[in-house]
Amino acid sequence: MNHSADVLVIGAGVTGAAIAYGLTKKNKKVVLIDAPPNPIDRSSRANMGLIWCQSKALGNRPYAEWNFESSKLFPELIPEIEELTGIDTMYKQCGGIIPTVGEADYDRRANYLKALDEEAKKFGATKDYPGEMYSRSQLEAHYPGVTFGKEVTGGTWCPEDGHIEPLQLMFALRLAMKRNGGTFLPHCAALDIARNGDSYTVHTSTGTIECERLVITAGLGSKQLANQFGINVPIYANKSQLFLTERIPNLLPTPLLGITRTDGGTVMVGFEHEYMGNNTELVPERLQHVANWAHTIWPAIAKLRVIRCWTGLRVWPKDGFPIYDAIPNHKNAFIFNAHSGVTLAAVQAKHLPEFILGGKLPKNAQGFGLDRFPADA
Repeated sequence: MNHSADVLVIGAGVTGAAIAYGLTKKNKKVVLIDAPPNPIDRSSRANMGLIWCQSKALGNRPYAEWNFESSKLFPELIPEIEELTGIDTMYKQCGGIIPTVGEADYDRRANYLKALDEEAKKFGATKDYPGEMYSRSQLEAHYPGVTFGKEVTGGTWCPEDGHIEPLQLMFALRLAMKRNGGTFLPHCAALDIARNGDSYTVHTSTGTIECERLVITAGLGSKQLANQFGINVPIYANKSQLFLTERIPNLLPTPLLGITRTDGGTVMVGFEHEYMGNNTELVPERLQHVANWAHTIWPAIAKLRVIRCWTGLRVWPKDGFPIYDAIPNHKNAFIFNAHSGVTLAAVQAKHLPEFILGGKLPKNAQGFGLDRFPADA
């Protein structure tokens, strides 16, 4: 079946769905397509649903502010899409904690937090950085039902962090886009992109789509699509290995980075980043390392049954920061790519549509163009 659109968005993960939803709010005819399920490239299934601002990003204050802005926009976005769709995203702005193990780790985190605060004030912040160090006793008071390991010395607390069910968020954004008049085409892979003046014809696995503006948000698949425009997008696969335990009472009302209780009561554990190409092999030794770390933090986790282990790949731009750009020498074509798609969903839904439609990126997002990478990146 053939379609036409003001804007075609290729890639319907959280990032693509958020942008498509934002475009429909501007009364544009939007088509959002997603390729058939690919077991190795499903970022929304390979993360813990954290909306995470703390620890980002010393040396790049605009990116830190971009994350905090997104966190502040979630209380606006979530009621909108939940009312449109009836889907409960299980969003909670509950804060977040990074536990520290040993005195050296505690001191390192404290120094890092101090440096973030100093940098923020150099950029004009009038308030202290939204985070603080927790002593072990404060950590124990925050989690009265948890007995922490003897090596745990405390942690860093940030009230701006939160948690959401990432698949529910993705489904809600897609459906909200449809309720606003957009078209969603699942199992529709973009195969060939042809330019017609300042518009585009995209041949897909299910038909042809004519569009005035084209947006590539296809995760790891963006690299191959961008090659059709003669550009190299320096993105890589970031492998996550996770495991899920049986259900427990709500002993963890606030996520610990790497140990998060879901709304269903299960506990999701995982924190490592591996760069092994498209290899999604489950490596028991690496999972054991993760489990040992979790046991150091919370020894009682060893009593819980593990009910599932899995791996997945998330996208990672070469320098870790988002890519937001118009494709050089191709009017009305854009590429967006970000590792923290869940955290940034709200700010991307609000601001990136304006850029697609001819406006400017906000100041905090203006440093994320392709021109920051050397030609051979």
